[in-house]
Amino acid sequence: MKKLLLIASILLATSAFADKVGVVDSQRAFFQFSETKKAQQALEGQAKKVENEARQKEVALQKEFVSLQAKGDKLTDAEKKAFEKKSQDFQAFLNASQDKLNKEQMTKLKRIEDIYEKAVKKVAAEGKYDYVFEADALKVGGEDITDKVLKQMEALK
Repeated sequence: MKKLLLIASILLATSAFADKVGVVDSQRAFFQFSETKKAQQALEGQAKKVENEARQKEVALQKEFVSLQAKGDKLTDAEKKAFEKKSQDFQAFLNASQDKLNKEQMTKLKRIEDIYEKAVKKVAAEGKYDYVFEADALKVGGEDITDKVLKQMEALK
């Protein structure tokens, strides 16, 4: 009888200290999140708008360059400097546009990452998970909570 009690207490002690582990596929959660799709569409729209504007400015510069070349020796220093200024302004426009797109992308990505982190923490707390790992980091074991995290992300948006 004492042996049976000892075995039972050992089993209870080890099960009491067993950790509950969740695994989440962050890539799947990120790409299936509706806000990610909206952000991608918005960024693509902005990029196309900038691309069209840049193309129009580039064509205008090319036309001006051709007309200036046609003048040959009659080209004045003032015309050369004015064209150089327009070329520099065009390059500055391209750089500023790219910076703006990058900042917008980072802002949207940061917002999605914040939602993801909050969702993982909430699912972990509600499910009483001791640890949550990236799915690729854990070879064996753990409960896949990706769908729960994705559902929570949608609720938090």
